Amino acid sequence: MRLLLILVALLALAFGGWWVWGSRAVDARLAELTEELRAAGWQVDYTTDGTAGFPYRFDLDLRDISLVSPNGIFGWQSPRLRVVAQSYEPNRLIVAADETHRVSVPGQDLDIEVTGPRASGAVEIGETLPVTELTVEAADLAVASSLGWETQVGTLLAALRGNGAANGYDAYAEATRIAVPEAWRAAWDPTGALPAEIAALRLDADLGLDAPLALAGEAAAIEQIDLGELALDWGPVQARGSGTLDVDPAGVPEGEVVLEIDGWEVLLDLAARAGVPIAESSLLRGALGSMAQDGVLRAPISFADGAMRLGFIPLGPAPLLR
Repeated sequence: MRLLLILVALLALAFGGWWVWGSRAVDARLAELTEELRAAGWQVDYTTDGTAGFPYRFDLDLRDISLVSPNGIFGWQSPRLRVVAQSYEPNRLIVAADETHRVSVPGQDLDIEVTGPRASGAVEIGETLPVTELTVEAADLAVASSLGWETQVGTLLAALRGNGAANGYDAYAEATRIAVPEAWRAAWDPTGALPAEIAALRLDADLGLDAPLALAGEAAAIEQIDLGELALDWGPVQARGSGTLDVDPAGVPEGEVVLEIDGWEVLLDLAARAGVPIAESSLLRGALGSMAQDGVLRAPISFADGAMRLGFIPLGPAPLLR
């Protein structure tokens, strides 16, 4: 019995020592990451009492958070962010965010209220903490812009998993019950041709990066997108897309994405009513009509030389993906 008590005491001391070492490592890594961001030009402010949760958890509570990008065009403020890991499984993280946030983007501030924002994931233990999986979910998202528009999202889910390829990841995202802002509907769809809510928007793709996605070190950039499914469910408009894009070091995509759109005439009418020049083209309408079969338009969108084209019809500059 005495030997058993000694063994238990030794195990307790070892476990406690592991927690003390681990908590100091967490605090040191947070300080290093903060200095790395500041050295890169980010404005980083928060308060914390350090890692708590002895002896079963590493519990890091950040408060009064403010993050501003080096160029000042992106910012994030929130009252609280809590990161928790079990001391016996420190590479698996749970992040619980506050339900209020302010996000600054070019030209406007977004005030966000959300129910139960939560993320969970896993990293490899190492210098840069490479991410092996990540899941983010939230519900009842309400966004109010400083420009006066508002929207709501019923549910939001995003997931990322390593797919076994070098620096490769499976990515999935889905949003449901997306309310179209009233100001936009009044300008683009005054007759109510489309529902006030987008029922679902979904993305399923394989991503190839130039480095592992990690919590520290240099940021990884996209090199390839293998789009398995891009889907839109918006009343009379049903759209699906797939294709492959290669992304050069400047972020310019090259490749082709094929869209299949049921209800394309509705979208074209709305774009023309909104004054989009290309949508008013009779040449475009005729070309699309000849490509449609049984009401479904199969539209191959090519990306080349920084531009997008539908066959011989130019659609404008391609978006930068870095």
